[in-house]
Amino acid sequence: MTDDPQDPDFDRLLQYLLENRGFDFSGYKRTTLHRRLAKRMSQVGVADYKAYLEYLQLHQEEFAALFNTILINVTGYFRDAPAWEYLEHEILPRMIAGKEKYEPIRVWSAGVASGEEAYSVAMLLSEALGASEYRDRTKIYATDVDEDALTQARQGRAELKDLESRKSYGRNTSSARGIATCYEASCAAPSSSGATTWYRTHRSRGSIC
Repeated sequence: MTDDPQDPDFDRLLQYLLENRGFDFSGYKRTTLHRRLAKRMSQVGVADYKAYLEYLQLHQEEFAALFNTILINVTGYFRDAPAWEYLEHEILPRMIAGKEKYEPIRVWSAGVASGEEAYSVAMLLSEALGASEYRDRTKIYATDVDEDALTQARQGRAELKDLESRKSYGRNTSSARGIATCYEASCAAPSSSGATTWYRTHRSRGSIC
């Protein structure tokens, strides 16, 4: 294996991942990809990119392990607070105002890791709509390639201390406690209309709900 970032075998491997799994790593730093691929190749006892491509073609289960090595799950509730402030105060009010009371509200959270982003959206919508209307109207689909992370996300559990990031833009601890209570109810209680709840899974799409 060469350290040359222009290694043609390296480029062929990335093209194979794009064509066969739909993952475009062209935006990643090549040195980072080299390092993470080298780690995985060492674990399976493969010496170079050409050999690893052949290994992938023979062992389809290797894709999951590879992606878990490349894709580092960095997440948290209301991570990047300014973006969440904008969503809460600008986007969601317009979205809700643009729909009739009976119309469903659907959200797709891609690359959700262990679920914090999707649950953050759920908290904002529950606050904006009220718990009852939230359960009746919302569907939040959360997808990720990491099945282990999705398994954790499907548990629908959070520590109160992890929710206190709401304090970062004007919410206090008592509010966080209210969010946690509402969050638990919205995850566990199906509505009379049969709205999708957090525990419903669509494994073919790799989602937590």
